Formats: sequence, structure tokens, C-alpha cells
Amino acid sequence: MEVPGLVYGVGTDLVEVARIERAWERWGERFVNHLLMTAERAEFERSKRPVRYLAMRFAAKEALVKALGTGFRQGMWLRDVGCCQHSSGKPYPIFSDKAEALRRSRGAGQAEISLTDEAGLIVAFAVMMRRSGEAEEAGS
Repeated sequence: MEVPGLVYGVGTDLVEVARIERAWERWGERFVNHLLMTAERAEFERSKRPVRYLAMRFAAKEALVKALGTGFRQGMWLRDVGCCQHSSGKPYPIFSDKAEALRRSRGAGQAEISLTDEAGLIVAFAVMMRRSGEAEEAGS
């Protein structure tokens, strides 16, 4: 039985930094171009720890599509979701036009993401809220 509430979905992902480093060493710019959205690419160019940055963005993308409930199917690709950060360092999710339309059509609203790293691992946790009014409709 589904209980109406404010949360649309949650997603998490765990990435080994060494795995992303191997992919970057093997594929170089091709890997970066395949993974990052334009806004992420600009941050990547300024990053002092590029491998960590790539690993965090990979984990963030996985967590976001899991929270949306699509994974990388239903037309969703790596460059349809992403994560940038405010000047304070707080991460925030970004969406392509296609992902934004899909998110809204599914009733998902605001999204939040948290990223952390320790001992060569990256953890991403994403929460998507129901769009305003969706919780009330779900309970009707």
C-alpha cells in the first residue's frame, strides 16, 4: 500500500574512486565528454582534484536517476542529470531539458543531493520531493 507523503523518491550510489581513475586514464577526454554536462565541465576545468570530481559526479548522477525511479533507461542518459556546487560548496542537482520534462511528468519536484568521500569511496544520496499538490492528489 502506497502512503502519500512529501518524498517522491530517494537514491544512493557508492563509487570507488580508483575505478573512475582507471576509466579516465583509459578514455581521457572521451570519458569526460561522455559523463559531464556543460555546467559540470566548467567546474571540472577549475577542479584541483579532477578524479575526485569525476567520481563524485558519477555517483551523483546514479543517485539522482534512482531517486527519480528511472535509472538510466526511459531515455535518461549520463548527461541528462548532474550536480554542481554553490560557492559555499553545497552541491545541487541540475537537469537537462529532457530530464526536467520527465521529472515533472512523473510528479517529482525539488531535488537535493549530498556527497561525501572517505577512504577512496564516494557516496551520493539524493532525495526528490513530490511536486506541490502531488501529495494531496496521491491521497485522493
